[in-house]
Amino acid sequence: MPLASTTLIDLQTAATRSDYGLSTLRRHIRAGTIPAVKVKGRIYLRPEDLDTFTAPEPVHVPDSALQDWAARMAATAPAFRPEQRNIIMSAFASALGGE
Repeated sequence: MPLASTTLIDLQTAATRSDYGLSTLRRHIRAGTIPAVKVKGRIYLRPEDLDTFTAPEPVHVPDSALQDWAARMAATAPAFRPEQRNIIMSAFASALGGE
């Protein structure tokens, strides 16, 4: 990573900014997951590289797996009280443009 005209942050700043611990960031730097440079004994990385590392990755789950999970949860869940059911039905109806 070239240092010229590149904004770098130190490891402590990266830890604070990302909510990852120093040891976790060091482990990922050692593994090559996060590009970094060492200057006079201190570790620096680009904010963009930290952002890329911390960006959420979408999880793709087949509809059938979600339906199976929902059926298992519904089978073990306690029954709703009538007032709870009315609140839930009202929320879904308004969200779906119904009554």
